[in-house]
Amino acid sequence: MDVLSLSGLTWKSSTMRLITLHLFIILSHCQTPPSPSLPVRVTVPSPWQSLPLSQADLGLLFTNSSPFTSTQSLLLMSPSGTASKPLLRATFGSYTITQVMSEPIPPLTPSLTASLLSKTIMKEKEGDRGERFKVRVLFHMRGDAKRGTCVTLHAFKQTEEQKASCITQPPFGLCVVTLKLSSDWFESTQNIKTNLDQIFKQRHLSRNRSRSRNRSRRHPNLPGGLRGQSNQIQLYYSSFGFVSNPKGGPPRCAEEVLQQSERRLYYIGPVGLEDQQINKTEQSSECLDRHAEEKLWLDSNVLIVYSKGPVKADQPVRVSVNLRANISVESLTIRLKVKKGLLSLEVHPVTNSELWMVNVERTTGSKHDVISIISHRTGTLPDSTGTSALSQVSCLSFEALHRDFGVAITVTASWWVEYSTRKFAVSPHGTATSFFSFTDREVVGIAPITESNTIINTAILTSQPVSLPVVVLAVGLDGKVSDVTTAVKCHSANEDIVKVSHDCSVLFVDGSESGRGSICVELEFSLGMHSGSLCLAVWAPVVPLRVFLSDSVLSPIKGWSYFSESRCEPVYQRSTIQILAQFSAQSAAQGQPTYMLGSPDWFVDVTELVRDWLRIENPYIAALDKQKHLVGLKPGITSLLVISSQWDGVLGRANVIVSSEAVTPGDLSVQLVGGLGLSINSSPSHPSIVTATVNAHNTLYNHGQEASISVWIQFDDDTTIPVDAYSGIPCTLRLSSLAESVVAVTPAPSQHILAQGDGGGPLVKAELLVSNCEPTFNHVEPDVIQKGGEVKRLAKGSGWIRVNLNMDFWPMGSEETNFEMHDVTDMFVDSNKDLYDNFEDQQMTVNSTSDYDVGNDVFRRNDLEQAFLIPNHEESAVYLSPGVEKGRKEVKTADRQVEIGIAAVLSLLCLSSLLFLVNCLPCVLRDQRNRERRERNVKDTVEEDGETAEEQEEKAEGKQCSEVVTGKDRGERK
Repeated sequence: MDVLSLSGLTWKSSTMRLITLHLFIILSHCQTPPSPSLPVRVTVPSPWQSLPLSQADLGLLFTNSSPFTSTQSLLLMSPSGTASKPLLRATFGSYTITQVMSEPIPPLTPSLTASLLSKTIMKEKEGDRGERFKVRVLFHMRGDAKRGTCVTLHAFKQTEEQKASCITQPPFGLCVVTLKLSSDWFESTQNIKTNLDQIFKQRHLSRNRSRSRNRSRRHPNLPGGLRGQSNQIQLYYSSFGFVSNPKGGPPRCAEEVLQQSERRLYYIGPVGLEDQQINKTEQSSECLDRHAEEKLWLDSNVLIVYSKGPVKADQPVRVSVNLRANISVESLTIRLKVKKGLLSLEVHPVTNSELWMVNVERTTGSKHDVISIISHRTGTLPDSTGTSALSQVSCLSFEALHRDFGVAITVTASWWVEYSTRKFAVSPHGTATSFFSFTDREVVGIAPITESNTIINTAILTSQPVSLPVVVLAVGLDGKVSDVTTAVKCHSANEDIVKVSHDCSVLFVDGSESGRGSICVELEFSLGMHSGSLCLAVWAPVVPLRVFLSDSVLSPIKGWSYFSESRCEPVYQRSTIQILAQFSAQSAAQGQPTYMLGSPDWFVDVTELVRDWLRIENPYIAALDKQKHLVGLKPGITSLLVISSQWDGVLGRANVIVSSEAVTPGDLSVQLVGGLGLSINSSPSHPSIVTATVNAHNTLYNHGQEASISVWIQFDDDTTIPVDAYSGIPCTLRLSSLAESVVAVTPAPSQHILAQGDGGGPLVKAELLVSNCEPTFNHVEPDVIQKGGEVKRLAKGSGWIRVNLNMDFWPMGSEETNFEMHDVTDMFVDSNKDLYDNFEDQQMTVNSTSDYDVGNDVFRRNDLEQAFLIPNHEESAVYLSPGVEKGRKEVKTADRQVEIGIAAVLSLLCLSSLLFLVNCLPCVLRDQRNRERRERNVKDTVEEDGETAEEQEEKAEGKQCSEVVTGKDRGERK
């Protein structure tokens, strides 16, 4: 049994390895090798901001980039907070094209925000009308504040609705809605219950009184607000009205005629009546004159109670100083330090002054005033008072000395306690801080506003802070709005996600955060008893980052070396680097992360952001050049790291292999561009994502018009990289023209390709000249290459160009996009049919010739040039003489036959793999079932002398299946 199981397992493993090998061969033939792409730079001019995007999981088969096409996706961020049409600019070489989007891009954050000025309903007296119930909301329209926006505040209590409107005003796009609520909404709950009970009793007489009382508490006609929270009002806002300007009157909101289903309401929150039972300290209630209190314990024995404020500048802030009744010390000193010249002091008598003798002193220093409250015990309270009893020893009042402080001011006071009987005079608890707020008007609420409610935390990647300005506004009783940012106090609910500056004017992240984002992190601002908050979304990068290399195996380039520090160094391949990051945030429930771009498929290209934080784990194996290309130095294995100055760990890594096996360079891929076209499409997955497609053409229409060029070098390991990646080592890219009357190339070092006359074809030749430590017999001018080593031509290629000077509709420098597009992807000269195999410049060859050998046809240079000069406007036409055409057709026919042969071989390979799977898999499954059945039989039967008839029959079937497979294999071999 063990032998059978082992043999079956071995056969199964061999089968799986064979299947895997076949699939790997098939997939390797189906994959498209990487090809050069048009290196176009797409940007969005200021004040717009953009982030380059990528879909990392898309393979080469799904990309739209090609030598004459480039596709780039961008996340556009509106500067104004309102929907507008951005301008996109594409640049390649000397060519630039711009285009305005046809549809506006919405902002990442809502344009209109609402700030509830008070969480409770205000009760205000209006002359003879008595008390009125009011709710105030501040609205802020981000972006273009010159255009007024009509905003409506809706208040709901069950099915009843009340509303009021306002129009946002320049220059900040602000308006305040004061909604007066009906007094019927706040009728006494007890009166309603009493009336309902009476009606209920009259209808049902005296039937089961106790049951009647219980039913009256949950009567179906009782308003829903009275069940539970009777005074809860739900607030919403909308912006579907328009501004009308009646003759002779101010602008007002006119509501649009919309169906109920078409109205879109945005939720603000609930409000209710203020709780009248304010928890006040009994001893300090008289001192504070029934104002809202703030308590501050200096230590376990001393309590400071003061008015929260803010108070008007002509009114004092009252402070009550209290000691525990059972305090064991006989004397202590309470000190208060404030900035010099801000407050005046007045001491008021207290009722329990017979228990303590208090002396208040004030000393003035160079920067601060210090107030000392010196207390000596003169009596004791009865023991029944308990340990929680407090004794008021002093009542102080402070007033603002300066009345020209502006709208509001907050004075910071530091408190501490000194015990004369202790070794250390200062309390071990240190200092405590209180805040006294003053205003020059009556304030009903404050509200912080920003131009965005989103921060993208790139500081973790760059160590550069990302900030968002904030302004705190105070709304007066008359509806006027004032800036009180300098007078408020603030804090962040979670500083591991976002921080707020000490002066409360900036929200920021500096990279020291935990790396976790949040859908809504609260930031609190306060001015006395008034408070306001912001809900900020912070998007943090997901670690580890995705690091991609265009070539993860760097090999020495055959035939390219140079002298460095008196020794011959081989030149290794280089790789471009791309680093992608996802930005996410979590909700308060700590559930699944939410992605900033709405889908985990989208990544932000952060390569430029982290370029200064790239490191090599082993700098002796690989290095980074000035352009941040990855360069091989010597054989070995190392890693490319993305580090952070704020974190100890690594943000991302990619393994790099530097091989000792040399690669052979292939041809140069040369793209010549005479103009650009741009098309922009919006993404259906996210409204702020756009995809720009740039198309290039290789036709010049004006005399002297310059063609921009891009040159890539190819290797036999199917990798490509721009030639300018090797700019840091001795090499020269030499350009030359094969038809000076069509295009001319200016001399080095500034080589420019200029249009001269009509014609077209592969007229621009590119050669990569490099140094080589090995001796060579080629003679080269010493100033062609940098000093060190002999010079040779490593690779060559040609670029197609067309000149048509007869078309007047293409003026020089025009950005017109309706040009005639030509299919130039078929115009590249293949490496096996290069027209210039035997062509060598006079500076390059010893045995130079003016003849060109293409196939079996020989023609001279002047014949080739003459063929190029023949005007031909047929699309995708190749301008060659008849002999050259014949040679190209023969070569194309041969190549076509080779392609057909390779396709036939691959088809047979796929078919044989499929047949192998169809024939063998049923046998494998049947054999596995038989083994399982035999194992079960062994457990039931301890010893069996022979095999059952059923097992013999199954063996025969297995043998027959094996014979079928063996016969099939023999047939294929035949």
